[in-house]
Amino acid sequence: MDHRSPPARRPLLRRLRDRFGARGTVHLDREAQVIVHCPARFHATELALEQVTRVEAGNRDDGSFETVFLYFHAEGVPPLAVSEKDRGFTELVRDLGKAFPGIGDWQAAVPPVAFQLTSVDLWKREEPQAPEDPAVDHVA
Repeated sequence: MDHRSPPARRPLLRRLRDRFGARGTVHLDREAQVIVHCPARFHATELALEQVTRVEAGNRDDGSFETVFLYFHAEGVPPLAVSEKDRGFTELVRDLGKAFPGIGDWQAAVPPVAFQLTSVDLWKREEPQAPEDPAVDHVA
């Protein structure tokens, strides 16, 4: 069970700028350490880096072209899906390279084979190790 405190809210002006800004964008708010995805005008989704438990690469092939997505999984919320077609995707992957080692290899992880759906884990948070029980010495 995770007892992390909820992430602090980003400043109102930054949140409004993202909501009223261009659609189809994604970026990392470095100060707040939050991934911000704006798939449509007036709609923004935020996910704090500390909440991410797994990063998955997957693709969708609609016949004319293939689109790769990165899915950021966290407990208790739907995965945040960002597309390679979102503006800022390349910069986001570069910015998250230290936080999630391995996501920079997303292109190699998802083979460009037509009509083949792929899902590959690029990064997963390590589970904390349970403390070992100290050996109990019995004195007779």
